[in-house]
Amino acid sequence: MRVTRVLDVLVLLLLATLLVMPRANVTVKAALLAPPERRERVAELQAHLLGAPDDVTAALELADLFLEGNRPDWALATVGAMLPRHDDDYRIELRQAIAYADRFEAAPAFAAADRSLALCNAPPPAGVPPCDEAPRARITLLRGTLERIKGIDMRRNPALAKDKIFEGLHPIWVPKNRRRAGPVPAGAAGNGSPGSPVRP
Repeated sequence: MRVTRVLDVLVLLLLATLLVMPRANVTVKAALLAPPERRERVAELQAHLLGAPDDVTAALELADLFLEGNRPDWALATVGAMLPRHDDDYRIELRQAIAYADRFEAAPAFAAADRSLALCNAPPPAGVPPCDEAPRARITLLRGTLERIKGIDMRRNPALAKDKIFEGLHPIWVPKNRRRAGPVPAGAAGNGSPGSPVRP
């Protein structure tokens, strides 16, 4: 009787192992597509934030790594944890705007970019670096682009969203198949063709 129970347990364990084991044709991929050194940095930052959850600089760096690795959800979770205590930091709102844009959510992306620009133009609170010319230009460009598409469902109508984005760009940055005929701004023609970039 005792031997039978042992055999039953062994059979059950064998069946459980067969059910849990992945199929031979299954390929395992890294959750974050990034070079090994960047994945190591992500692990370091996550471990650091467990002990210092209020470190905004570390959270911003981690969010940037997630955005580079095409993980906007993780970036939103990272900066979202900072917002209740740091809702006056333009850098956090900027990362939110970029992450929402990566998720094709135009309305919340515009709202975050709008808040980021308002905070950028206000006097910086203690501990936040001043919003100088470079970040202001970046936020302004992002906000202007998102303003043109904030009422468009980017997931259902990506072609219209692209057209609206290209409308506000300088002709040298617009793909040839989307350029409209018209005068070329001064300095935009390089090799004689309309809209071709200036070559050094």
